Amino acid sequence: MARKTIAQTLEEQRVLIFNSSKPEIAPLLLAMGIDADYLKLGENIYNTVVNLSATQKKEQQEESLAFDTYQELKGDCKATASKNYKIIKMASRNDKDLQNRLKIYAPKETAIDEWIKQTIELYNLALNELAFLAIIARFGITTETLNQNKADLESLKTLHSEAFSEKGQAQEATRLRNEKMDELEDYCYELKTIATIALAGQPQLLEMLGIVVRS
Repeated sequence: MARKTIAQTLEEQRVLIFNSSKPEIAPLLLAMGIDADYLKLGENIYNTVVNLSATQKKEQQEESLAFDTYQELKGDCKATASKNYKIIKMASRNDKDLQNRLKIYAPKETAIDEWIKQTIELYNLALNELAFLAIIARFGITTETLNQNKADLESLKTLHSEAFSEKGQAQEATRLRNEKMDELEDYCYELKTIATIALAGQPQLLEMLGIVVRS
């Protein structure tokens, strides 16, 4: 049997809680201690869960968008950095002192924050080599493009932080929703149990609450 979705579970809980206030059912529940205040509590818990679910869905969408934007720019920056590095390495191949100043053979970082820092450093070092800039300009690497590449990397750094911030917010929204859903599930278990007893022998009323009576 397929597992119920959250939407399906919430709909069943809504039917149980809100239909319990119907005039043909409420008096029978009252005789078992289920009064208007108790039912109002259930409605409040249910409405809170609905609101938290909407917030959680919104936070997940924002997390997904943030990571998509980050990954897209990351791909562009990686491709640009790889191209720039190959050109800079090729163009400086006959000047070992220049390659040392540019740290061409420095160990490559893999952690994204360190990689961004190292790549920006390469661009800054290249920008300081004015004669070399004139050489690599013919291959499309100019002061303007390097500064734009640096700006893109700074944006990538910001997007990286924002993406993980959105992830944290989505996780917190999920925790709050799940916590309240557990409270709602416990409430509905109690209400359903009492309703099954209070409405025993009246299958049409039980079915109004979404409680299936097997013959």
